Amino acid sequence: MKLTPVDSKKEIEGSEFVYRGVTLVVARANNIKFKKMFREVLKPYKRDFEKGILDNDVAEDLMIGCIAKTILVGWNDFVDADGKKWQYTVKNAESLLVDDKDAMDAITEFSENIDNFIKASDEETKGKLLA
Repeated sequence: MKLTPVDSKKEIEGSEFVYRGVTLVVARANNIKFKKMFREVLKPYKRDFEKGILDNDVAEDLMIGCIAKTILVGWNDFVDADGKKWQYTVKNAESLLVDDKDAMDAITEFSENIDNFIKASDEETKGKLLA
């Protein structure tokens, strides 16, 4: 039984999100790829994580790496505040997430909003029912 018509393709491949004029492609938070990757990168730190003593910088580095590989999965026409054009790569995504905390917050918020990953046909139907 399912109540929420989530588009499983969008969960992994992402939905477009325009942030400050740049179209980012953002997958759903805690998607299956993210969970799998996070479990893997956490293995060497599992004991510290379970004890609640994992260093904050280490935790942030692990999280940013996972987000750059599984949540922020692309972008189009990225021109930064200095006018430099950037192609999407995981390394560039990591740099954005580290250097621009506001972008990181916006991406995280978008990825956690289930409405961004609903099947398009159900969104259209929902709009017609509310009219």
